[in-house]
Amino acid sequence: MPLWQLFTPKNAYTKEEKADLAKKISDIYSGPTSKENFGFELPRFYTTVVFHEIEADSFFVGGQSHDKFIQIEVVHIARTNEGAAALMGISVEQILENYFAMVSEVLKPYIADRGYEVEFHVETAPFETWKIDGMTPPPPESPAERRWFKENRSSSYSADELIVATS
Repeated sequence: MPLWQLFTPKNAYTKEEKADLAKKISDIYSGPTSKENFGFELPRFYTTVVFHEIEADSFFVGGQSHDKFIQIEVVHIARTNEGAAALMGISVEQILENYFAMVSEVLKPYIADRGYEVEFHVETAPFETWKIDGMTPPPPESPAERRWFKENRSSSYSADELIVATS
């Protein structure tokens, strides 16, 4: 699960722009370059994007009303920076550099190019605190997770599908 929450001024984006941005955010984790940048691809349905539109008189930065500001809060739980770095054989700093470069490229047309200021932060939650449809998600790269990836939905799995190949 990456959960993205974007707190935006009211009417900053059309419904089509929201859908396009949500697709591009999902591509960060499940798109053609996610494996080369992070060493993994997540099932697309793991990524959730929520837009919170805020009225100008309810959006304050530094105690001042601000109608050209976007706050983005992301929670990662499906993978950790350390795990991605180990998969790639690179440092956590390099994983973060790759991640923020990708995020910046995706967000630029929607934020900087439109004159918005932005604050962005990522939190990591423990994998063991996560459930989908009442189930603990299968381990990364397990046959069950690969099936979830292919089917793009959660479903029950057997113990045999939890064994991750080590070769």
